[in-house]
Amino acid sequence: MDQETRLNDALRSLGGMQSEVVPEGFMDSVWSRAGEMAEAANARRRLALFAVIFAAGMGGGIGTIQTPAKAEPTSHELFAGADLSPAVLLHVEP
Repeated sequence: MDQETRLNDALRSLGGMQSEVVPEGFMDSVWSRAGEMAEAANARRRLALFAVIFAAGMGGGIGTIQTPAKAEPTSHELFAGADLSPAVLLHVEP
């Protein structure tokens, strides 16, 4: 048998097969399942975003706790020695 004859026989056998009928609610169940998969993907995305925000917040909090707190007097060189009280600025005499 040559290839053309085998191909013709295969096509004839496929042509004689009955086509399978799609069940009544098949497409409804397909779209329902697609919706469930989309909801699951959104839930995973929200959970991952929450985990990233939580880790960033905890990392920032832990980083600030570990730094020593030092109370230092602030000095502004521009205003060093100047009395900047409201009474002096408004030239009010007591």
